Order: sequence, then C-alpha cells, then structure tokens
Amino acid sequence: MDLFYFCFNHLAISAILIYANYHVTHFDWAVSAEVQALIGSVPIALQLVVVILCADFVLYWEHRIFHETQYLWPVHAVHHSVQNMDWLAGSRSHFIQTFSERAMVMVPLYLLGVGETVLNLYVAFAALQAVLIHCNVGLPFGPLKYIFVTPQFHHWHHSSEKPAIDTNYSAHTILFDWLFNTMHFPREHWPAKYGTTGKFPQSYLGQTLYPITALLKKL
Repeated sequence: MDLFYFCFNHLAISAILIYANYHVTHFDWAVSAEVQALIGSVPIALQLVVVILCADFVLYWEHRIFHETQYLWPVHAVHHSVQNMDWLAGSRSHFIQTFSERAMVMVPLYLLGVGETVLNLYVAFAALQAVLIHCNVGLPFGPLKYIFVTPQFHHWHHSSEKPAIDTNYSAHTILFDWLFNTMHFPREHWPAKYGTTGKFPQSYLGQTLYPITALLKKL
C-alpha cells in the first residue's frame, strides 16, 4: 500500500508543481523587492535557515488545521492509518493533502525570492528528512534532537496513545511545537501503538473515498 502511494504521489509531483506555480501568483501583491534583495544579500547557508523556518511555520499550521478541523481530519487520517512505521510510511497521504501541502509551502519560498541553489538545497533537505522521520531507526541524534524533528519526535505524532494525540505538528524543527505548546517528547520512550484510534479502510480506493464517506456519516 505504501509503495503504491510512494509511486503515485511522486508521479503526481509535476502536476503539483504546475498547480503550485499558478497558486503562488495570487500572492504577487505581497512581494517586496526590498525583502527579496535583503534575503539575496546574505550567505546561502543563512538563506537556507530562513527558508526552512518559514516553510516549517506554514507546514506546522497547515498540519495543525488538518488535525483540529473536524471536516479536514478525515483527509489527514489517511496518513495516520499507517500502523508500522518505515521509510515508506511518509508517502501515504491523501492526494488532497499532498496538493495542499506542496502548494502552500511554495508561498513563503516565492515571497522570499531565494535563488535556485537555495531552493534545491531545501527540497533535498525536506525530502530526506520526510523519509528519515518515518523510519524505524533508534538513532539518538544527540543535541540535534532539540533542534530538528527526528524519528522519535515524529513517531510520537503517529502514536494512537492519548498523551501523544494531536501533538508534534512540525515538519522540520521542533521550534513551533515548543512555542505553541503542542510538543510531546518523552525522550526515554518510543510509542507502543500507531495508527488511527478507530477502524480505517485498508484499500487505496477506500482510503481515497474516506473523507466523503466520513462526511456523509456526519450528515
């Protein structure tokens, strides 16, 4: 199932980018030549840090809204239906969320006006981290776990145990979970159970239609 999601979602990347490029043009009114010039004048490493933090801010709130909005949760629940964490688990995502996530994260990158080198570095960083944080590896990561989202931190987000539900929304750093008090990170333990708290469809078609069937049940 996850391998199918991996293939489908990555084949759809071209369409997503076309949609995202169209989407960000609606924010032309917010473009500041002065801000873009300032960002372009600092070293590439610092530009990358700014891009990561801005993207993380957008992804944090989008992720949180999917969790805390009754009618959006069934879309995101597809991702949380994974019961065994591994490197493919991050690929299981409803196409609506995939489009939304890719399009929205393009907005801050567009407004910052960073160059191709910084964009390529960010895409590589984001792609590798997305795979890593879903892996079933017990690496300690040392002090880096107090800065970046790591497998242990994100595994708690996927836990179906009550203290961890609706926590750890960040994609790149733990900053915004710490700032907005949504962090759950018992460093000496890992989750015992993963997945949704209720019964969930096991087929791709069932999962794709789940947001519709869940909505009909509420009516």
